[in-house]
Amino acid sequence: MHNAAEAEDVTQEVFLRLWNQPDRFDPARGSLRSFLLAQSHARAVDAIRSLNARRLREVKDARRTATADYDMQHEVWDLAMADQVSHALGELPEEERRAIELAYYEGRTYVEVAELLGQPEGTVKSRIRNGMRRMRAMLVEAGVQGVDA
Repeated sequence: MHNAAEAEDVTQEVFLRLWNQPDRFDPARGSLRSFLLAQSHARAVDAIRSLNARRLREVKDARRTATADYDMQHEVWDLAMADQVSHALGELPEEERRAIELAYYEGRTYVEVAELLGQPEGTVKSRIRNGMRRMRAMLVEAGVQGVDA
């Protein structure tokens, strides 16, 4: 497991399965401790495999998208949009900008962003949400279409 949150999820899942299906534990086959350890190991392996499979799918999708036909008009449009978004991001207060960069550009979870910034998760979520609202308003004001939804 890569972080405490994932380990907590696995632990909760194991205990919920025991609570919902207590008949799965057979004391004749071993101790409760051994049963829980085996269940925890199996759930952790499943979680890691699932995460790795998802990442592999995302990489394949990104490669497929990158190699797809891409015309000059779309490239110019994307570059213009990237400039607008970059400008709007640069106008945000530092704490909102940094939280958004970690979450969206570095692909971090709220929990990871909170840990990196040494702030409560709720604060990080609020800063990201407020920053995204400010960016949307700036983009609408700049005439960028499709962000006023």
